[in-house]
Amino acid sequence: MTSDSAAYSLLTEEEREFQRVVRQFMEREVRPIVADMERAGRPPQELLKKMGEQGILGCFAPEEYGGGGGSLMTRAIVAEETARVDAGLDATLFVSISLISRHLLKRGTEEQKQRYLVPLLAGEASASICLTEPHGGSDALSPKTRAVKDGDHWVINGSKTFITNAPISDVFMVFARTSGENRRAKGGTAFLVDRDTPGLTIGQPFDKLSLRSSPTAEVFLDNVRVPESQVFGEEGQGFYYMLEGLDYERVFEGASNTGIAQACLDLAVDYATDRQVFGEHLASYQMIQDKIARIATGVEMSRVMFYHLIRTLERGEDCTRAASVLKLYSSEAAVEASREAVQILGGYGLMEEYPAARLYRDAKHHEIGAGTSEIMKIIIARETLKAAGKAK
Repeated sequence: MTSDSAAYSLLTEEEREFQRVVRQFMEREVRPIVADMERAGRPPQELLKKMGEQGILGCFAPEEYGGGGGSLMTRAIVAEETARVDAGLDATLFVSISLISRHLLKRGTEEQKQRYLVPLLAGEASASICLTEPHGGSDALSPKTRAVKDGDHWVINGSKTFITNAPISDVFMVFARTSGENRRAKGGTAFLVDRDTPGLTIGQPFDKLSLRSSPTAEVFLDNVRVPESQVFGEEGQGFYYMLEGLDYERVFEGASNTGIAQACLDLAVDYATDRQVFGEHLASYQMIQDKIARIATGVEMSRVMFYHLIRTLERGEDCTRAASVLKLYSSEAAVEASREAVQILGGYGLMEEYPAARLYRDAKHHEIGAGTSEIMKIIIARETLKAAGKAK
């Protein structure tokens, strides 16, 4: 980001300095091992611990839990800078830190915070959210996973799929219906289930197109018994917590998309100004300039909007429509940026030794994950009609 970017003014000087520190860490510690992480299908535990020690994971959390006490923007900076180098690592951190840690900070008991939050912020543990099921992801209020009370315990049965971090997680936040009707928020409960709980098993890691350095698998729950102390928040309110976090999740999707698109811009500019064709640098051709201009525009618009919405979240304001607009626009901008980067590199863009192919794969994930583009359009239309007083 240059100082003439409209987004530059949305950061404090302290946040800009933090951004420089995080960027240096990513270049020094992460970029050299991206290929290794892609092959292994997971980030090394040593890297997560190093990020914890450097204060990168807990930058936004209170100091009493090992955090840095910074703004939510600092967490957004980490997300963007991580995705700029490896979107798979960002996905792993997003679930453990942006989702689980945030939930624990907001509603966890003190015992749950000490047991789960502190290790997550230190990079000593990972976590998963178990929401999506094999029969569908967008209809999250109609899970087949059920939990029933049995004395002072709950018994959970069901299965979850596409669960980020499942192969490496130490704790799983499982959403199950405990009462009420399908497609209704009331009656869902969230449970914190330890990895070694009898009846909980993890499937083989998926062989994915995108985000290969972030492990994903199925989770099976067969008569899993958890004590009352493992209920997260209030009984019957779990789906409300999930819905409440959707705006937050989609804004952070914008952070990842911006990071991916910026990586595409960096790659395209470097290649186009170095590569010569017919005696001229590739960047001198207007059709290449058109591609670079379009990528740069997508990066700028995505970043400005996502920074603005981070500030909106910091103020505690709702931004359902705007978050969906950001998620839709930034994911499409990242996909276009990655496609054009591949095109600019030509044959080299198809080679795995260059990052263009990985960026192309990773960008596509964000048109599907955290709500498909089609779902985003439905939300945007619904909220626009509602604001105009035209909702049916």
